Amino acid sequence: VQEVQGLYGPFSISEKIIQKIWLQGDFYHEDLRTSSGKPLKVLDPGRWNTNEGPDFKEACLEIDGRELVGDVEIHFHASDWFHHGHDKNPNFDCVLLHVVLYGDVHSGPLTELPMETLVLMPLLERDLEDYTMEAALLDLEQVNELEWFGLFMQKPLPERRALLADLSQARWRQKVDFRKKRLEEAGWPLCCHESVLEVLGYARNRGVMHKIASCYSIADFADGLDTEQVFDDFRDSWKLSGSRPANHPKLRLRQYAQVCSANQDWPNHLLHLLGEVVETDERDVAAFRRIARVKELETTISEEVFQGVIGSKRLSTLLCDAVFPLADSALDGSWSAYWQHWYAGDFPSAFNRFCRQSDLTDSRTPVSNGLMQGTLALFLSKGECLS
Repeated sequence: VQEVQGLYGPFSISEKIIQKIWLQGDFYHEDLRTSSGKPLKVLDPGRWNTNEGPDFKEACLEIDGRELVGDVEIHFHASDWFHHGHDKNPNFDCVLLHVVLYGDVHSGPLTELPMETLVLMPLLERDLEDYTMEAALLDLEQVNELEWFGLFMQKPLPERRALLADLSQARWRQKVDFRKKRLEEAGWPLCCHESVLEVLGYARNRGVMHKIASCYSIADFADGLDTEQVFDDFRDSWKLSGSRPANHPKLRLRQYAQVCSANQDWPNHLLHLLGEVVETDERDVAAFRRIARVKELETTISEEVFQGVIGSKRLSTLLCDAVFPLADSALDGSWSAYWQHWYAGDFPSAFNRFCRQSDLTDSRTPVSNGLMQGTLALFLSKGECLS
């Protein structure tokens, strides 16, 4: 495991994430070359080996025009080959390719390795933090029991609520800082365009949607862009396994085209609507929603901006992950309260179970985005923040 600096601050990434990227081919394959300049084609990434020995067995690679079958080893740095003693271990004699994340001067001498090396970082389709967060969210969908649940429940209920509130607020600040940087670089309309498409691709296809936003503008979508062709153009990049029909990227692209066709200036219309919201410092979720007329605002944004084509959960995710953090920088006042008290969007079902079992929600305390964000931070830390 290594800690690296991400867009939302420092985060840890495990070697297992890099192995998943290799297995799924989640990197650019066009004109692949090894560190020595030899052409490389990945015909088969190999069989993921969870036992002793190389990470992938029986991979089929074409190196410099020759088709070869052998093993693949994954590391952060080239020097890890020697640090882990692979150069003296006969189990690694059949390694054809050493895949390393970093190729900088701190990685070690690539030329001393007995096999070809592929540096992965320049080939990644998105930020490392995206891969890490996606893997964590997908893993959380399978969560049934938590080893640290008992430790959390030992705390009095007010302390449990305060802990999640602190974790949630930290995530809010991170998101605002990230969106602020984007806003300074690109401006409100482009930021909205990119961010909305990314959220429509959650969780599996965010990276692909970002690439599409870079290739096609709001005007392109408004002028009758062939979304079927766009989908086909990126057919090797989509992750469709496990996607529900309502979340299929082909449908999401059509929906976004419908939004842009109805109003090409939808980002500024959205900004105008946000500029008329009610300000209140009410801390109770239900009372805040009533005073701020949250349901009315949700309906207006859904119908006037997004043409009623985006479901309520995905719309909430869109507003909380993209729009509210952007608005915090683009408009006067703080949007933290709206972000905290808004309806929960797309979260793993394990979160709802956790909140019920922890007495955090009941008939008088509705689920909110802030509560789910705090729970997400707790899950991602695997309870480490409890100590």
